[in-house]
Amino acid sequence: MKTIVTVAACLVTLGSAAAQDLPQSVTDLGVTDIQIHEKPRAEYGRNVLGTLPDGSQVKIDLDRNGVIKEIEARGNGLFPVTAIKSLIPAPVAENKSWPADARLEKIEFESAGRIEIEGRLSDGREFDAEFAVDGLMTDFDTDD
Repeated sequence: MKTIVTVAACLVTLGSAAAQDLPQSVTDLGVTDIQIHEKPRAEYGRNVLGTLPDGSQVKIDLDRNGVIKEIEARGNGLFPVTAIKSLIPAPVAENKSWPADARLEKIEFESAGRIEIEGRLSDGREFDAEFAVDGLMTDFDTDD
């Protein structure tokens, strides 16, 4: 029994160490069940697998500087926009077209602050959209 407790304590310690190695933007999301996978070449960054507080499983793609490039639901899941609201610039979140009640398959943080999202609107329709850093919606498509 003592061996099992020791192994469990080591696993908890490893998980805590992994979490401490993450950028603040990831830890602020409240991700648990963290697994970190280095990309084949270190200069390409790493992937973080984990669970958001609502139970959604995601893969977070970090560049070599620890900046979030993409968050994607794992499997066929979706995650609520509210789970990643801390990452959305205020001008984007304040745009009337920002789908605040959507569930996302993926969000990408592109160059020059552009944000691309794919998922389902609250009415169930699939959509993809793109927003500029200043909040301007530059593209919005639904699959009707």
